[in-house]
Amino acid sequence: MQTTPAESLYSKILHTPQGVFGITLFFNLLVSLSKLFWGYHTHTLSITADGFHSLLDAVANIVGIVGLNISMKPADHNHPYGHRKFEAIASMVISFFIFLTCFEIAGEGFSRFFSPQHSHPQISPISYWIIGVTLMINLWVTWYENKKGKELKSDLLIADAKHTMSDCLVSISVLFSMAAVQLGFLWADTVLALVVALIILKVGFELIMIHFSALTDEAALDPKDISAVVLTVPGVLDCHKIRSRGMRDHVFIDLHIQVDPQLTVKEAHGISYRVEAKLAEAFDGQVREVLVHVEEYEGTNEGVHA
Repeated sequence: MQTTPAESLYSKILHTPQGVFGITLFFNLLVSLSKLFWGYHTHTLSITADGFHSLLDAVANIVGIVGLNISMKPADHNHPYGHRKFEAIASMVISFFIFLTCFEIAGEGFSRFFSPQHSHPQISPISYWIIGVTLMINLWVTWYENKKGKELKSDLLIADAKHTMSDCLVSISVLFSMAAVQLGFLWADTVLALVVALIILKVGFELIMIHFSALTDEAALDPKDISAVVLTVPGVLDCHKIRSRGMRDHVFIDLHIQVDPQLTVKEAHGISYRVEAKLAEAFDGQVREVLVHVEEYEGTNEGVHA
């Protein structure tokens, strides 16, 4: 049955990383504008800072959309292995925004600590309501992005979900700081801000390490796992010089297999094709290309080498 334009648009929104980023961008803009409006209206610096932090989420969404559109381009003369590493670069940019948020929160905390002359914010039930509702929205966005990131095998969506979770931590700290202000414990605002800054710093560092591996061609798959699959293919007597690299869902593998020296070239290549198919099946959705070099079996076990 032919799909309608509305159904096609619905499928694109729900089943592509770009569509997911579009949905989260809408909610992040809604959240950030709500916080900024109320923060300026009540002269509440913590809510205003949280609103600017939420704007970073929206900026990260835009970076994600641009990064994905570039990374999805097919291989060309200048990029024979495709453009998927641009997704890793976009994730690194998101990490930069996380660090920026960290310094923003820490700076605000120290500013309040060393400038006690700041006027007290006007805390009201509406302030709690604004932060509470936007916190629930951000928690949903975090869950939704993480879920879709795993379904679509997009490291970029998972990275942005962690960034959004940092916004949830900031919102929680704002709730505590507002309660502390009402109780007279003004120092609690600074302490909580610095704790949240450290948590966000940790998240940003973890994201850098994840995507730094892809950019430096760290092994994408365990050579022992690849060897275990290859040795199940009839005709393969041994395999070695196993290497892999790339993104989690865009892996390139090359390896050497050893076969009976009495086989014809056609028979040996037939085995190599079956190795490629077997690896693609075993690592479903991850392997982009497999390069198999065929050698004569020499009767020695050289083991598995990365």
